[in-house]
Amino acid sequence: MKLAHYRHLLAHSLHAVADGWQDTLAAQLSALFAQPGHGHFPQWSDAVEQLSTTFPTEVDLHQAIPKIGRAADLQDQAAIKHALMSLHPWRKGPFDFCGLALDTEWRCDMKWQRLLHHCPDLTGKTVLDVGCGNGYFMLRMLGAGADKVLGVDPTLLFLAQFYALTQNIQPHLNAHLLPIPFEQLLPELNQFEIIFSMGVLYHRRAPLEHCQRLHAHLAPDGWLMLETLVINEPGDHALVPPERYAGMRNVWTVPSPEKVIAWLRAVGFEDVQCHSIEVTTTAEQRPTAWMQNYSLQDFLDPQDASKTIEGHPAPTRAIFSARKKP
Repeated sequence: MKLAHYRHLLAHSLHAVADGWQDTLAAQLSALFAQPGHGHFPQWSDAVEQLSTTFPTEVDLHQAIPKIGRAADLQDQAAIKHALMSLHPWRKGPFDFCGLALDTEWRCDMKWQRLLHHCPDLTGKTVLDVGCGNGYFMLRMLGAGADKVLGVDPTLLFLAQFYALTQNIQPHLNAHLLPIPFEQLLPELNQFEIIFSMGVLYHRRAPLEHCQRLHAHLAPDGWLMLETLVINEPGDHALVPPERYAGMRNVWTVPSPEKVIAWLRAVGFEDVQCHSIEVTTTAEQRPTAWMQNYSLQDFLDPQDASKTIEGHPAPTRAIFSARKKP
């Protein structure tokens, strides 16, 4: 996965969602890749380069498991599987890549189904996916009718996974991943009709500021779909873990649903609603052959699954929607 290839892709495709700002975005990427990268990045690049010889002849993004290619498209299944496994761990999915079933840690199709019950119609919309991971939800957004999808996520492994799966369908795929933090997204990119922020809020030291940024990047009358960990208790309050939460170091604030609603209203959102509050189960998040690290089951109290190993309430997630004033 050479930077020149990625910049070429930007120059020819990103005008769809960032007309006039391609040069600035390309400069951001040049600065990013000029820095010392992750130690495994050369390995990930080699895997993506190896996968560049596979050309999917069929794409179906309407299913719970996005289908990219057919089994007949593979010339050497063992080599392709090895290349994909070089991009371990696969956390978001699942995917069907040319007949290979990538059974990822998260059954993201379950979350997407919950979201769709409350999401505005995506047909023809320009969408931003904040903290997009490897792009699973971006593909589902296209499958649900979105016209253009831009994802931002600074994790280079996720960029490698996204590019590995989509590099040879990119000319026909109006979805692009910028490997930069959301906070570095150009302020001029503020005309997204729908923004998704899923699994991000609790990783922010300043959650109210995150809500402000989401509001700023929305077009007038645009909609926000926000999904986050919550403490399912009444009242406007939040849990601030002293160290870890469910094994995670970078969980700064786990708010109550009322707290999230208060934050969204404070930055100017209207029609704020909480739609769904559900405990995360080990059927939705678990280790697999494609994600062999520790997972949710390892961070719940073995004597009481309603608590984390630190004694906090077990992971519970809520879905919120909010609208920006016209």
